Amino acid sequence: MDIFPTLTDCARLFQGDQTLFDVKFFPYPTADNDNIFAVTGEQDVFIFRPDLESDPPYELLGWYKDEDSKAFYNSLVWTVDPTTHRPLLCIAGSSPKQIKILDALTGEPLRTLPGHGKDINDLAISPLSTNLIASAAEDYTIRLWDLRPKFEAQPCVAIFSGEGHKQPTLSMAFHPNGRWLLSGGLDTAVCLWAVPDLDQLDQPEDQISQHTTPTVVYYPHFMSIEIHPNYVDCLQFYGDLIFSRAARDQNSNNKNEILLWKIDGFDPNDPAPSEPPMPGPTTYTRSSFPHPKSSRGFQRILSFSIPHTDRFYHRFGLLHRPGMRPILSMGNQESTFLFWDLQKLEEGGDPAEEKKRGRGGKAGRKPNPTISSENLNRLDEVRSESVASDGNTTGGGGTPKPSSTSMSGPPERRFALSDPFTPLKAHASFTPKTRLCRNARGLDEHFATSQMAWSPDGTWLVACGDKGMMCIFHRDKSVVNGGGVRVEGAAAASKA
Repeated sequence: MDIFPTLTDCARLFQGDQTLFDVKFFPYPTADNDNIFAVTGEQDVFIFRPDLESDPPYELLGWYKDEDSKAFYNSLVWTVDPTTHRPLLCIAGSSPKQIKILDALTGEPLRTLPGHGKDINDLAISPLSTNLIASAAEDYTIRLWDLRPKFEAQPCVAIFSGEGHKQPTLSMAFHPNGRWLLSGGLDTAVCLWAVPDLDQLDQPEDQISQHTTPTVVYYPHFMSIEIHPNYVDCLQFYGDLIFSRAARDQNSNNKNEILLWKIDGFDPNDPAPSEPPMPGPTTYTRSSFPHPKSSRGFQRILSFSIPHTDRFYHRFGLLHRPGMRPILSMGNQESTFLFWDLQKLEEGGDPAEEKKRGRGGKAGRKPNPTISSENLNRLDEVRSESVASDGNTTGGGGTPKPSSTSMSGPPERRFALSDPFTPLKAHASFTPKTRLCRNARGLDEHFATSQMAWSPDGTWLVACGDKGMMCIFHRDKSVVNGGGVRVEGAAAASKA
């Protein structure tokens, strides 16, 4: 059975050109183990429950439409009320320039979080607490908010600003341990910030007032404008490694690709270095983590080809949870969805295909050694040593130039991991045949995907985008963990 999901339905939630920008599944356990997701775009927020037994295969649970005709929402996250534990939806965008919190069961607005001076571009929930929300905005800052009642007078507890981004921040992601925060911006920079400890952020209730000063984090511990050539609008941690992508101008010669890379010397469980790196007039990468002098402080590991993703705000989806086979997914501007089996890359081949070849009589073949997302760090170190011994120089960022003698794995490996500069084509792709998306002349048009989200149990994938389009994919639960295939590497990286 194919591990990739299949399309179950395409729906158009609007008849005009309104775009759906964000989709998120409720990430916490529910009483009936239901998968609930919300979609937002401009004035509207929809809440659905997917159901294979119904037609269409989803149920509309709620619809919130902002009364302000100028409202424009592009981001949402789920959390729970710190007192009642009712599900909450936090939404934000370019108008109003504040976070609005809704009761997900009634759609009633409960409160707002003002503070950003310009448009908000992304929201994220801390893995450490459902009370902590981060927001990235065009005022060059990231703010951390505490939803507990005692912080009602001053909910902003930390601001990441100063010697980081010099232009609007577009995207961000927490490390799974909650102690680090990645951000990408219009200045092409990727920054890694140390999140203050919860004890440091907490304060006695009688000392919190409207004029309490938030903790200010002035310096990131890593900053580089050399990883991507254009503004960075999507990034995620993959264990301790990083997936990121940048928008590309249509007139540019740069490739459309997602990068997998690492920060040299970064151990998320170590205390943050005592001194952050200082900026300089010709310093394009700064890092406070130990790294070789020949390196700029980061290493490019793999790249993934994503054709027809030139515009801003294309965001990939990453399924990476303990016990589940990791999958990377991406939608483009031509209504096509791309999928990569990350475990296939880790193991060096498709286990199902290896099994078929085994029936042909090559008895005694040993299985490929697992190269997990956790020890891809080690692979990159071995590759660097191999290239250095050949006398080849390193390119920008300390990444080795492609070499025919660099490490390529055992002979039977079907996917060479030795060349980080050749984008890997998708293992599977799918283009829906839908007539829902048509222009004024009645001709079918392509739609671009803005965001993709996987359900907590790994069985559903929802994509949203232009013209109010929403596509729902599903796969059987029996293939979520690879149908019995080993998932130790992905699980270990998830727990890192």
